[in-house]
Amino acid sequence: MANPTAASLLVALICWPSVAGGADDLRRATVWDLKIGQPVAAQPAPDEFRGLACGSNGGPPRRRLVGWSDYMDCRPEASGLREIYFEYDDEYEYVARARDLPREIARWSGTTEAGFPVIVSALFDETGMLAAIRIVTDPRPDHRNEVADADLRKRADAHLFGQLMAARFDIDPATQCRAQPAAEGESAVGSIFVKQSCEATDSGRGRKVIVAANFFRKRGQSGTNPQLPTQLTQGQFESSARVEIHRLDR
Repeated sequence: MANPTAASLLVALICWPSVAGGADDLRRATVWDLKIGQPVAAQPAPDEFRGLACGSNGGPPRRRLVGWSDYMDCRPEASGLREIYFEYDDEYEYVARARDLPREIARWSGTTEAGFPVIVSALFDETGMLAAIRIVTDPRPDHRNEVADADLRKRADAHLFGQLMAARFDIDPATQCRAQPAAEGESAVGSIFVKQSCEATDSGRGRKVIVAANFFRKRGQSGTNPQLPTQLTQGQFESSARVEIHRLDR
């Protein structure tokens, strides 16, 4: 988590709404506040977020950055776009933990969407226009060790985020999604095998939405210990979802 100054944390503690209705009015900047197709100057101020850095295709951060205008410091992807990783402001989470408010801890915990921990990033073209946003489920919070755990979805549920995002963008599973076959060595988790990709074009809003979801065991992974079949393994599966929203001229 980011380290807010003692002064700002004290102010937030004093000013935190004392009634539920007031708390519901709080908000913070998220990936949805970014403006696809608009230049760096039109984006939310970088200090509304935390941890700006060069991205790694939806993975952990690389080189630290000061603001969106540093996008040229990041290596371009094959598409030519340059990815900036960022995190949501978690000051409200600090306040909720200080006040021992479990529901608010979950609401403001780290970088999350609909209760799923995610890695979010902005992709800029060579002219400084925001060409796309990327949201990928984040497995790292499963390994956080805190006094009060936030009530967030675990990695095993991560593939469900793909369904949620497909519904959000009115993607028709029957016509805009396709199931991918299992590659050699891949197998179901119990009776469930998910390897799905979806794509939808929204001409009215000038965007293309791509959603992918996976839930399966990769080669070498098993639900039981091969040396002791009565012993169940932990975490040996791939469960993830990825969402990308591109402006249509990309």
